[in-house]
Formats: sequence, C-alpha cells, structure tokens
Amino acid sequence: MMQRKEMIKNVLIIFGVFILLMIPWASVFGIQDPGLLEAAGVFQRSAGFVLITAMVLHLIYRAYGKPLTQEMKEEEIREADQKDKKQLLFKPTIGFSVMFLFFISIPVLAIIFQFRDNKIDFGFIIALLGVMGLFIWLWYMMQVFIFTEDSVQIKSHLVYLFGIDRKTVFRYADITSVRPDADAEDKLNMYGYDRRHRIMISTNGMTQTYVLVCYNPDIIAKIYLRFKEKLGDKVRLE
Repeated sequence: MMQRKEMIKNVLIIFGVFILLMIPWASVFGIQDPGLLEAAGVFQRSAGFVLITAMVLHLIYRAYGKPLTQEMKEEEIREADQKDKKQLLFKPTIGFSVMFLFFISIPVLAIIFQFRDNKIDFGFIIALLGVMGLFIWLWYMMQVFIFTEDSVQIKSHLVYLFGIDRKTVFRYADITSVRPDADAEDKLNMYGYDRRHRIMISTNGMTQTYVLVCYNPDIIAKIYLRFKEKLGDKVRLE
C-alpha cells in the first residue's frame, strides 16, 4: 500500500503536470500562425489527456495495490479451491479495445469533417495524424500472453485482434529469469507506476521488457504465477 505522504506527493505532481499542460506553449515560443496554433493545441491537449489518465490510473494501482507476492499467494489459494481449468490466455479487456477505437476515431472523424467542409488545414491534419498514430502505437504495445505446455507466446493485442500470426515465442527451457523491471520503480515512481507493470524476460544473452499497464494487479499476479509454475526459482519478484 502507498504511504499517505507518497500519495500526497504524487497528487501534487499530477496537479502540477495538469497546470503545465494547460499553458499554450506554442504561443509562449512565439508561434503566430493560426493553423499551427490550433494543431499544437489539439496535440497538446490529446497528449496531456493520455498522460494525466495514465498517471491517475497508476496512482490508483499504487494506492490500493498489494505486494505482488501476496497477490500471487491469494491467486494460488483461489485456484486450489476452483475446479475450472487454469487461465492460460491473458489479454486486455474489451474496454481497452473500445477506448482505443474511440480515441483513434476522433482524429479520423475530424479529418473527414475537414475535407467535407472544404476547410483543409494541413497543420491541423498533421497534428490529428500524430494523435492517431500515437494511440495506434499504444494499442500495439499492449501485449497478449498465451501459455502453452512448453513455451509462452507474446504478441501485440492489435496483431492478435486481426488474427495475424506474428508473435514472440519463449521456450521455458531457454528462459533464465523472469522478474519485474529493476529500474522501473526509480524511473517511474513519480508517475505512480509499479515495478510489476514492466516484466523482464531473460534468455541466454537477451532480455526483453514488456509493459503490463493494460492488466490489473490480480491478472499480473496470475501471469507471474504461470511463469512460477513452469520456471520455479527462475521467477524473482525482488
């Protein structure tokens, strides 16, 4: 659980970032062109909304999240009491897909209205394309984990939805360690991030990091638990 002093500090940081994002920086730097001013404002507001939303969500995770070891233990107890098959496929919820579709559709509709009304502002369109590309990239970064008998398959959620056979496969025999990102706490703590939201999978001579921000702490605990069942002491939580 996050201490009260740390929570207050993070709330103040979020408030400060919000104030900074409200400043019309394009005007501050002397940009006078109306089209560029409008495009910069749209991009700044969109990027600010994404940043503030992410910071608030992770502040909530930090405030109410339990230690990962405790969550894994609770998941083990729950699974022992259940007769259903263990979950082997982990993917973002439908709500994430709806959210990304919504934010991608906004710039698309704005561009359509630009051409429909014959009021084409190329600076504005470029900014809208940038916002759309940002959300497509964020969606692409959301990962799906598929645990099989001898390996784990990891693929982009966007790729998974389109049924494209593009994935990274880690054989359990090749994995040397699975752990939270050791640097994530220091780098991202001020934004409310938790180390558990970045998982590092190491094989011989290679380490890959995957972001788990689309999963709640319970699901993250299950992902680590699946690795723990297959790899034992190779899974480290500290």
